[in-house]
Amino acid sequence: MTANPMRRIEIDKVVINMAVGESGEKLAKAEKLLERIAGQKPIKRLAKRTIQPLGIKKGEAIACKVTLRRERAKEFLKRCFKIQNKLLMSQFDTYGNFSFGIAEHTDFGIRYDPKVGIYGMDVSVSLKRPGNRIKERRIQKKKLPGKQRISKEEGMAFLEKEYGVEVVEV
Repeated sequence: MTANPMRRIEIDKVVINMAVGESGEKLAKAEKLLERIAGQKPIKRLAKRTIQPLGIKKGEAIACKVTLRRERAKEFLKRCFKIQNKLLMSQFDTYGNFSFGIAEHTDFGIRYDPKVGIYGMDVSVSLKRPGNRIKERRIQKKKLPGKQRISKEEGMAFLEKEYGVEVVEV
């Protein structure tokens, strides 16, 4: 990386999503698991539309998610990359953000409980540079200059350097 502090890349947020597909007891179990894994209370996500074959109604809670920032996000990513140390190039978007899935919650060292079952989760990571606030603030909102945006290649290089993750082309 360069010596310019405004060019350094950092983690903006990590969003962990558990889509259960139904409300009730199954969703409550997923919420408890997500709280144990992330160390933070999850929020419920509602269905956007009705899907009759699956028995999902619009407005029904069918998933839960947690947003982690700063140190919690970094610690969680370190735990994730101990489980899965390879990512595909296709998992990165044009702005260096990336997403990956974790098949089983038991990979985090949580014991399997037959009453709970096995849940997977999606992890989405957003990267940023200092100075990103100009595009997010309410007053005098401006476009982010091209040199301040993070490219796909820069995001992959950051991940390889900071976390030792191997990015594979398939």
